[in-house]
Amino acid sequence: MLLARWGAAALAGMAITLAAGGALAQTRPVVVPLPGYVTPPENSAGLYPISGEPIFRDKCATCHEPAVDRAPNRQQLNARSPEEVYDALTVGAMKPVGDAMTPAEIYGVVRFLTGKSPTPQTAQGPDPNVCRVHGPLQPAGPRWNGWGRDLANSRFQPNPGLNAADIPRLMVKWAFSYPGTKNTQPLVFGDRLFVASLAGKLYSLDAATGCVHWRYDFRGGARASMSIGKHPDAASGYALYVGDDRMFMRALDAASGKVLWTTQVDDHRVGRITGSPALYNNVLYVPLSASEESQGNVATYNCCTFIGTVVALDARTGRPIWKQAILNEKPRPTRLNPAGTQMYGPAGGAIWSAPTIDAKRGQLYVATGDSYTEVDHPTSDAVLAMDLKTGKIRWTTQVLANDNFMSGTINGPLGERGPDYDFGSSPNLVRLANGRELVITGNKSSIVYAMDPDTGRMVWETPKLGSGGTSGGVEWSTATDGRRVYAPLVDSPTAGRPGLVALDTATGREVWRVDTPKDLPCNVPSGRCRPGISQAATVIPGAIFVGVLDGRLRAYATADGKPIWTFDTTTPRDTVNGVKQAPGGYLDMGGPVVAGGRLYVHSGYNGSAGANNLLLAFSVDGK
Repeated sequence: MLLARWGAAALAGMAITLAAGGALAQTRPVVVPLPGYVTPPENSAGLYPISGEPIFRDKCATCHEPAVDRAPNRQQLNARSPEEVYDALTVGAMKPVGDAMTPAEIYGVVRFLTGKSPTPQTAQGPDPNVCRVHGPLQPAGPRWNGWGRDLANSRFQPNPGLNAADIPRLMVKWAFSYPGTKNTQPLVFGDRLFVASLAGKLYSLDAATGCVHWRYDFRGGARASMSIGKHPDAASGYALYVGDDRMFMRALDAASGKVLWTTQVDDHRVGRITGSPALYNNVLYVPLSASEESQGNVATYNCCTFIGTVVALDARTGRPIWKQAILNEKPRPTRLNPAGTQMYGPAGGAIWSAPTIDAKRGQLYVATGDSYTEVDHPTSDAVLAMDLKTGKIRWTTQVLANDNFMSGTINGPLGERGPDYDFGSSPNLVRLANGRELVITGNKSSIVYAMDPDTGRMVWETPKLGSGGTSGGVEWSTATDGRRVYAPLVDSPTAGRPGLVALDTATGREVWRVDTPKDLPCNVPSGRCRPGISQAATVIPGAIFVGVLDGRLRAYATADGKPIWTFDTTTPRDTVNGVKQAPGGYLDMGGPVVAGGRLYVHSGYNGSAGANNLLLAFSVDGK
């Protein structure tokens, strides 16, 4: 799924063909960045890929492989955090070597050694727009909490504070720009708005004005959406929970940003928290993923050892309650790759999305990604039900076996390569008009599935709604208002049908579909545009919002799919925190959030706007 997460950018506009022997061959896209656009170092693997391995061999290996004197060897470097290696090359003992590298080359070396991009130390000074008044939290106010707003992950806001007729009058009320090319979906809690990014910045903003109540800086970025809940040790009575790219969970006082506890839920070398933790009954259910798919061309990487996992934490203390891998089988040595490095399997089945809570049945549902190896993995590309109290797996429904996928060719799976049909979309728990409930979700095959929550039995599945594939189908999330489920499609405009499909929740029958316009002017600063919808959809009564990879935010009528409103979020604008003419970029991952009569959305995912992303707040007539 990493290729979908990063690859909705990294593969955007890229021609994918089959070379001799069945290997994937990639033709570089013709990309023309806007004048002044500079690829942010964090995203140096996006528009201008930099492989760190040859740079390491040329500039570093003579001292580290084998190690000379007291220099750390490769294995010791592999065990260090990306920040340690980055700091050594930029401000530490290895600065003379780092000075001879470009920023992108430094990031490439760090990723090669640690499997992750570093979070650099950025300015720690006060923000220019600190709020003058810091009042108490307003728990009775408007809310969008967590990924899907509710435990069922419906992404439906029944009380938006505006109606469908107001949407054509939506205007930008304020904009806020801050470092980080990937970011969390906004969280609304009364008069506060919480956002964070992969640049290690977490902000508490005033929802009405965008002024800063507090900021928390940490070395380890976040893009998994956050949650708020009551906490007895927080002075405010409420804690904000955030998971990061280093597999740490943190609880902070929601009013002050004071850290209440920190827990590392796992220590896998390339592990991360991408799916949003779910909070229920004082327990945090944390889904784990890993970027092992991106190690396919690192000849010395012992691929692959990660298996999708859920960790349950006591929300008050951070203490682990249980930890359950989706497969009760540890990766074992399998073969040597062409470079002689030991390979392992089974592996994969990363959980990229937020778990869904079913309080009535006492279980949670998770959807998993593809297999990383040729070893059979019966819980990859699957939906699973787990016991809330113990983590025990109650049922598993795999929709595709042997979907073995690796981004490179050196460590790629033996035998037939799979089509990369991950589930990246959270399951929707839907109650039908007749009282029956279904677990509904789609994946990158462009198929949407409905399962019985008691048994996992397939109730219905659609035909392929588009072409699907590595960068196609349903990526980040379906949404539902109960009567219909809405499936965004990020298909290639040449091979598929990028757009939005509305399905009857009871039968899966297609009610309507709308294709997003093709061949529109590309105003994304990076120059990468596609008409597909990768971002999660959001529904209010009478309308659905979707963000497109060309940077345009669109609203359609839920009754028939007729267009209501379009807004180009790439348009540069002055921000409330003093950034002049900050541009947006394309829209991806966390979708629009609606609460208290305002709509919030991030624009500029994966470096498409440069080193910063743009947070936009809309209201009726900008009031």
